[in-house]
Formats: sequence, C-alpha cells, structure tokens
Amino acid sequence: MMLAKKISPKTLLVLQIGLIFAWLTVLSPLSVTDTYYSVYLLCGLAALVCLWERFRNPEARPSGRRKWILGFSCLFSLAVTLANYELFEPLSVLEHLLDAVLCLLGGICVGYPILHWMNVRIPRQTRIPRREHPGRIFWGMFLAVGVINLVYLFCVRYPGVLTTDSATTLEQLMGDIPYDNMMPFWHTMTVKVFVELGLAVFGDMNAAVALFHAAQILFLAACFGFALMTLYQAGVPRWALGAVALLYGIQPYNIAYSVTLWKDIPFAGAALLFITALYRLVKQVGRPGKNYVPFVLGAAGLCLWRTNGLLAFAITALVMLAFLRKRRPKLLAVMLGVLAVCWVLMYPLLGLLGIGQTQPVEVLSVPLQQISRVIVNQRELTAYQSDVLGQILDLERVAQVYDPLTVDPIKYEALRFGGQDFLRSNLGECLSVYLQLGLRYPLDYLKAWIDETKGYWNGGYCYWIYTQGVYPNSYGLEAAYGTGFLASVYGAWFRYVEKLEILQPLTSIGLQVWAIVSCTLVNAPKKRKECGSAPRCMRNSVMLIPSS
Repeated sequence: MMLAKKISPKTLLVLQIGLIFAWLTVLSPLSVTDTYYSVYLLCGLAALVCLWERFRNPEARPSGRRKWILGFSCLFSLAVTLANYELFEPLSVLEHLLDAVLCLLGGICVGYPILHWMNVRIPRQTRIPRREHPGRIFWGMFLAVGVINLVYLFCVRYPGVLTTDSATTLEQLMGDIPYDNMMPFWHTMTVKVFVELGLAVFGDMNAAVALFHAAQILFLAACFGFALMTLYQAGVPRWALGAVALLYGIQPYNIAYSVTLWKDIPFAGAALLFITALYRLVKQVGRPGKNYVPFVLGAAGLCLWRTNGLLAFAITALVMLAFLRKRRPKLLAVMLGVLAVCWVLMYPLLGLLGIGQTQPVEVLSVPLQQISRVIVNQRELTAYQSDVLGQILDLERVAQVYDPLTVDPIKYEALRFGGQDFLRSNLGECLSVYLQLGLRYPLDYLKAWIDETKGYWNGGYCYWIYTQGVYPNSYGLEAAYGTGFLASVYGAWFRYVEKLEILQPLTSIGLQVWAIVSCTLVNAPKKRKECGSAPRCMRNSVMLIPSS
C-alpha cells in the first residue's frame, strides 16, 4: 500500500491493467479445457471497467474498508491459483513459478477494483421504500413458474426424473429396505405423503410420483414468488427484478430440478424461503405475524430435509444471537425453538424409532478422498497403516476407481464390507493414521482437497448439472417422455443455454459464492453491530440463489 502511494496514478493504472491481462493470459490454457474460462474472462473485464471508473474518480474512497478489500482480494487470488495448480507444476521450472506469481498478483488486481467499485457506487439504503400491490408480483411469479414447470412435467418429462437417490427413497417408503437418515428420513416422509395419496387416488405409481413432482413445483414457485415480492418491496430496481424473474423462470436447471425426486430440491427451496423470511423480519418488511409462517416453514425444511441443514441453521442462529439479541428477542426465541424441536426430531426421535443416522464415510468423505490420493500416488505406507486402511478399503481397488472430482467411486466400489463398522469402533486409530499420512504427504492431501471441493469456491467446472431419465426400478415407473412440439422447444432451449459459453457464468457455483461473499463484505458495517445496513447484502444474496 505504501508503494502504491509513491507511484503516480497513471503508472499504477498501467501496472494494474498489465497484471490483469497477465492473469487472463496465464489462465488462458483453460479455454481449451472443460473449465469455464468465461468466468475468469468476465471477472477480468469487470475489473478493467471498475479500474477505469476508479481512475476517473480518484476522490472516491471506500471509507474504512481498504484492509478488508485487500484481504478478500488476496483470498480470491489465492483461490484461483490453488484451484488451477496443475498450470504451475512443477514450480521448480522458472516459467511456471513466474506464472504462479503473475496469477497471484493479477488476481489481487482483479478483486480489488471490483470490491472498491461496489463499496463506492452501490448506495446505502437507510429506509425501505413503499411499493404498492406486492401481491401481484408474488402471484405473477408463482403462476409463470408453475405453468412453465407443470407443462414440462406433464408434456415433456412425465412422471419426472428419478436418480439412484430417488430409487433408494422409493425403496424405503415402499418398505423394501429399512429407513435410515442417509436419505433424510423427513424428506422421505414428505415424499411418502404424496406417493400414498397418488396411489390411493390414481392407483398408479407413475401418477403418484408425478403428483409429488407437481407439489414440488408449486412449492418452488411459491418460494420464488415470495423472494421476488420481497425484492420488489425492498426497492430493487425493476430491471433487476426482471433479471431475477428470468433466472427463476426459464433457467434450464431450475426447470429440470423442479421435476426431479431428490432431497436437495425442496431443501434449496426451504433455504430460499428461510433467508427471505429472515430478511423480512429483520427489516420489518410486511406484517411480522405473517412473516413468521414462512420463516418457521423454511427453517423446518432447512433443518429436516438435509442432514447438514440443522448445522447450517444452528450457525445462523448463533450469528443472529450475537448481532440481534437486544433488537429482535422474539425472532431469536422462535429460532431457538425451531432449533430445539428439529434437533429432537432428527436425533432422539429417530433413535427411538430405530432409524440409523448417516454413515461415517459420508461425514468423512474428504479425509477418505485424501487418503485415497496417497494410495493412488503409491506413497510408502507402514505395515500398521496398511493394516488399518485395509480394514476399511480394498487398497488395490482404490487405484482403479479413484476419481479426483468425487469420492463416490471410493465409497461405493472400494469400501470393504464391514469397513463402516471398523471405522466407527476404531475411530481413534483411523484418525491417527490419517494425521500421520497428512504430516508425511501434505501436498497429496492439499491437492485431493482442492480437486474435491474447488467447484464450490472457484470459478466454474464442467460437471453434470442435472440428470434425465428414470432409474431402473421394480415399481413400474417408466419414462413416458414427450416427443412433440413442446418437447422440441424445451430441448432446444436447454441445449442452447448449455452450449453458449457466454452463459456459463450462470451455472458457476464458485462465481455465485464470490458474489455473495463480496456483497456480504460490502455491506458489513465497520462499527455498528446490528444488521441495520444489511439490505443490499441480503437482497443480492437472494438474487443469486437461483444460480447457485
């Protein structure tokens, strides 16, 4: 920072522009791989625009936030560099080392001007403007999403999309395999209500599953409408409302997910419902009494429809407790009450019902992948380490099925019978071996962690977004997919969006994470410890949810 003060503004501008172009050049080999280079290109171009704006208005300063902006810019740069470590291997080669340094410096020059512009240009809102007839926004969004997705379900993808997880859920609710919380029990119970109702009314499994998908569509449409109405009431510009409506309504993955029997779909809707209702309660949008209904419903879905949702809700409750304990005691009391009830439903009650919890390998997926990387790289193991790991994994099979992007092949194809029981009863020994290997082969562990998780915190990677088809089953479920005009229209639209590189940022989870964290950083007050200046942060986060 001291060096920057001694350099003339024009020289500093040229240096930063040069580093941004160097950053894009270093990462350019990714343009011929399955990585979404367009995400980096978008960030680079945005940085150049923001940098020019900053040069034209040098008097604009983000008061009291320079260190935070610089710190986040460094994290952003480090994330990009680590995620693409293969470009810089081996670092012993001077050219690769230089590329790594340019990538680090260029990433800082990309992140800093964007955050600077957001801090200076996005106006802080002191009060929420009053807008008339918010209900029209809700019903318009609800009807639009409902019609688009219901037409897709009944005319193109009847009775919906069923994956391997869907098959497991159906097997449990039909009584062919015992219930467990691997597929969240309460999500299975939700599906069971509609499937049994459908069987009673229609006497056909296809119609029963389609009934559940129709209910899921209406639930998601209501969540989207509620979020858009809240943005409207919060004073979001109309052009931005239109953009959000398009993301919710016609993005292929939103349409495809709405007809997929999978726990993550209603869970995502519940998360959106919870976040939106929380914002309304904190900012006193609408009537508080009515806002508590979607708040409790969203919180319950967040906690019960996915096993790690309860943890996310608990962390949120702790944050709210730290910032709002004096200003919103009623809200905190409701949150703690929901947390207590959901904890009882998830643990003591399931224990009384004899329903097993998530298996250890699900919780320890990342450590399992890291150990597998050590085995695949043929690192030396002691006899003790081989013996312990051999009780859990087929060590020869690990090398054959290992996939750096997902741990599923290891869990399903290399895990020994009884390995889960050994892991559960000998957790201390297994942890000791894990730490020993981590200390001895830290780079293997780091690379395994990067490859397994980078899609969540960096750019975008070509990976399946949604599936199609009906997984083989013994319940008479079969795809009766349409082939007419409507099927052609939906199919053409899906293919167009997926193949157009300019739209790749819309399917980049990492980009959405960067944007949400940036909005949070921009809106985090320096001295005030309440959420009084949080509207833009929460509004922007809600806007980004459909693309994450």
